[in-house]
Amino acid sequence: MAQGQQGHLLGNRYRLDRVVGRGGMGTVWQAYDTMLGREVAVKEVLLPPGLSQEERDVLYERTFREARASARLNHPGVVTVHDVLNEGGRPWLVMEFVRARSLQDLIDEGPISPHRAAEIGRQTLEALRHAHSKGILHRDVKPSNVLITDEGRAVLTDFGIAQMEGESTLTQTGLVMGSPAYIPPERAQGHRAVPASDLWSLGATLYAAVEGRSPYERADAMASLSAVLTEPVPPPRNAGPLTEVLMGLLAREPMYRLTADQALPKLAEVASMPQARPRPVAPPPQVREFSTVLDETKLDETKVDEPLSGPSPRRSSAQQVGGPLSRQPLSRPHSPPSVGYGPPPPLPPQMEETVVDSPDLEATTRDDSGPRRQPPPPHSGSQPRTLVQGDWAPPPYAPVNWPQPSAQHQSLRPVNRYERERTKTVVIVTVAAILVVVAVLAGAFILRDRLNSSAPAPGVSGTATVRI
Repeated sequence: MAQGQQGHLLGNRYRLDRVVGRGGMGTVWQAYDTMLGREVAVKEVLLPPGLSQEERDVLYERTFREARASARLNHPGVVTVHDVLNEGGRPWLVMEFVRARSLQDLIDEGPISPHRAAEIGRQTLEALRHAHSKGILHRDVKPSNVLITDEGRAVLTDFGIAQMEGESTLTQTGLVMGSPAYIPPERAQGHRAVPASDLWSLGATLYAAVEGRSPYERADAMASLSAVLTEPVPPPRNAGPLTEVLMGLLAREPMYRLTADQALPKLAEVASMPQARPRPVAPPPQVREFSTVLDETKLDETKVDEPLSGPSPRRSSAQQVGGPLSRQPLSRPHSPPSVGYGPPPPLPPQMEETVVDSPDLEATTRDDSGPRRQPPPPHSGSQPRTLVQGDWAPPPYAPVNWPQPSAQHQSLRPVNRYERERTKTVVIVTVAAILVVVAVLAGAFILRDRLNSSAPAPGVSGTATVRI
């Protein structure tokens, strides 16, 4: 049989249902275990054509190595291997079926947040530490070999090129196995893999998770290997609090990298950090619309200044335009001052009310510079009146001229002080000048006396002879 077919019963036990993945080394089937009644994953190893018998033996042995390596591990972060079959001249690997997507599928949709990447890294590092404790190195940690379930569980798979302690390597001379963008520098140089090598590959995987690509992803494999050996790690831009862990795992020298025990608490700390939630956008304020009626405006019909005595009817100002303008003395009974909304207090006896009750009322604008227009004589009829304004005015305001301090008094004290200081300064300078002049004159006199005393008298020679 060239390749597996849907519905084929493998080993009279595992029914192949559908293909769930393809790779360079084989095909992964979703199958059903008819004996135990459970779903399983079957990896069909496809041997490339044109291989020599020695190369076929190497690939065959690699499949069994993966089965033995996975069988030695019992961890929730590692895919469990159930069985290995040899059918059709090639091996078949029966594994635990995990309903999940690979981390590479998530990255293809866009970078993930640092908090989620830290949680995936923490679980993957737990699985690697468990494998290292059993003497197993994965040697091919990359996003496509990390499965993420809907519940957030991270599972490490594909131990096809794993190296177990005490076993010889299956890699041919000059051949480097693994994905070039995720191969650590020591393996790119041809050295043997160590546990720190898996940690470097994990750092590159988490770097790709937050940045969208490996730090050394290039156009071809040789360019990636050259970048791994010669170029520094590009600083991540989207890692945030995960940056320190990434740079620690991606150190070029294995001795300077973070160990699993050092990286685990840092990943757990980043994963437990509260994620920044976007601020809720407040809805726009609702604008209430009010209809404005211009043609049906009604005036207020509140009665104004209705007298306390007598049932004299009152009309509003809108209803009183039409009678002659009249002025009558205001007669209002004395009443105590009102409180609240009671009647207003009585007006002075000089107050007169002005009523608008004339059909000849004109809308005029009074000119303050001209003579004041006199109202017509009071109307003799007893028509309703509306009080508009009284003629009483408050007494004129007479400002009080308070005596202001004169400028002489205000500036006397500062001027006197200034004069005193100035006088004192002049006196001191004058006395000092006099003392200097006296000292100069005294010195001149002293010097003259000394010169006169030392000079010889005229007519006397410089030498004298004394006779005895």
